[in-house]
Order: sequence, then C-alpha cells, then structure tokens
Amino acid sequence: MCGRAYETYTADELYFQYLNRRPLTLEPFRPNFNMCPTHDSPVLRSIEGTRQFDQMRWQLVPRWEKEFKTKISTINAKSETVFESRLYKSLVVRQRCIVPLSGFFEWKKEGTTKRPFKIHLSDGAIMSVAAVWDTWHAGSADERRSFSILTTSANEFMREIHDRMPVILGAAEIDEWIDPETHEQEALQKLMKPCPAAWLASSEVSALVNSTSNNTAEVLDQPAWPGGVAQSAGLFVQSTDGS
Repeated sequence: MCGRAYETYTADELYFQYLNRRPLTLEPFRPNFNMCPTHDSPVLRSIEGTRQFDQMRWQLVPRWEKEFKTKISTINAKSETVFESRLYKSLVVRQRCIVPLSGFFEWKKEGTTKRPFKIHLSDGAIMSVAAVWDTWHAGSADERRSFSILTTSANEFMREIHDRMPVILGAAEIDEWIDPETHEQEALQKLMKPCPAAWLASSEVSALVNSTSNNTAEVLDQPAWPGGVAQSAGLFVQSTDGS
C-alpha cells in the first residue's frame, strides 16, 4: 500500500519535468514532508490534449457522498482488481492522472517493531505515480476533486520492505496513462505493473514520520545510533554524504 508520501520538489522542477517550461505564475509552493490522506497535492491531467496541473485531495470522495469526505478506504486502488470495482472501473477507463511525488514512506516489520523508510527514485527528483480521480458535486459551487493512488505487487527492491508499492510510470508511459482516449483494459493493465527495481533507492528515516502531526524536514533525516552515526539501511542505497 501507499499511505504516506512526501513532496519536496520546487515549482520549477515540477513544471520543467512535465510541461517543459517555467510556470508563468509561480504560486506559493510549500513542501509537504509528511503527506497524509486528505492532504491536497498537485495532480497532472490531460485536458483536450494539453497537460495541466490541478490541486486535488488524496482520498477519493465518491460523487454520491453528501459531504466531501468518506469512510470508504479510497486512499489506494488495487490495480489487480480495479476493473472489477464498482467505484473505480469507470474512472480507470477515462479519468486517470499522475501524482508527482518526491517519494513515499513504508514501514519494514522486524519482529514486533516497524522501521520507517523513504523510497524514492535513484536518479530523479520526482516520481510519476499513477492514480484515478473523480469530481464531487460537479458543476456546483461546492465542486471538489480527489484521487486514489494505484498500487501493485512489490518489485524485488520493495519486497525487502513491503509487499505492495505504488504504480510508478516511466516518462514514455505518462502520455498514454493520462490520455482519456486510451481506454482498452489490456493496454492499461500493461502500465499497471511494478517499476524496475533499479529505479528505486531507499534509506531509513526518523521515527518522527510516525506521527501525522510532524511535517518538517527532520522527518526525512536518517536515525542515528548512539554516538551520532546514521543507521545503516542494509540492502538499500545509502546517502552519498557519508551519513
């Protein structure tokens, strides 16, 4: 699953990666060091053949809900069953988007303890995570949009931490994913697969991430052993500054 993430890229990085230009108007862009469900995130869609960003809420709110909230588990949508879901089967056909993340968090179980790790691209600042979106109260003054992240089985790298992971797309797959005219189930299922293990890197982070109330840069710091030495991430890629 993917239940926590972080977004520390800049507006310039975001626009250059997906739109190949600097934003015409730079809106205030605050990093989110501990992104949780119900937080808003920039989301990339294709509207009439043009890429654009919109702010949407993480945790899809079905259009039939009376308020802009839900008790249904809609943080993630399981890619293996998405075409069988009453909620998702129409959205995955025509309402797909990309959630740009700097990375996501996952907890590795070791006996009775859980160690938090950040997972990110080994050679890129932003990962393109596949998602579906919907509009609540479309056409009204209360109109809001929200999304669910697509998940898949873990690749060889992620299996060291957890058995599930987000669907992470390569640059060549983005246009096909967000194109609403691409609606064949077979074509879409080919995209909803684990990314290559070589794409990913990981390091252990501070236990501060365990609390959703902590949203500072310290959340991403590596924990330290007594004496101030950063904890080893074992099989995972280590930081390049010697920590």
